[in-house]
Amino acid sequence: MNRVSKTILIFGVYSLIMGIVLLFIPHLILPLFSLPITGEPWLNMLGFVLLCSSYYYIRSAFSDDMRFATYTTHTRFAAPLVVAYLMLSGKADWHFLSFGLIDGLGGLWTLYEIKSLKP
Repeated sequence: MNRVSKTILIFGVYSLIMGIVLLFIPHLILPLFSLPITGEPWLNMLGFVLLCSSYYYIRSAFSDDMRFATYTTHTRFAAPLVVAYLMLSGKADWHFLSFGLIDGLGGLWTLYEIKSLKP
C-alpha cells in the first residue's frame, strides 16, 4: 500500500467509525455538537450512507486505486465550503467546523501524497 492509499484508508476508517456511531449510537455524539437527541431515523440512515462510503474508501485503499484517491479530493475540498455556507446561513453552529476541517485537511493530505508520487 502506497502513501496515497494510506490517506484513503485512514479517511475510510474515520468514516467507518462515524457511520457506526450514527447508525447505532447517535445519542453519544449529538450532545457534543449541541444537537438534540430526537430519535429520528434520518440520522441512522446517514450513518448507513457513511458506512457504505467507508467501504468504498477502504477497498480502494487496499487496491491502490489512484483515480479514486484523486476523485475524493474533489468532494473533500468541497466539505469546508459547505460547512462555511451552513454556518454563515445560520443553519449550523461552530461545532460543525471540525467536520469541514477534517475533510478538507484530509483532502489536502491526499493531494500532497499524490503530487509527491509524480516525478
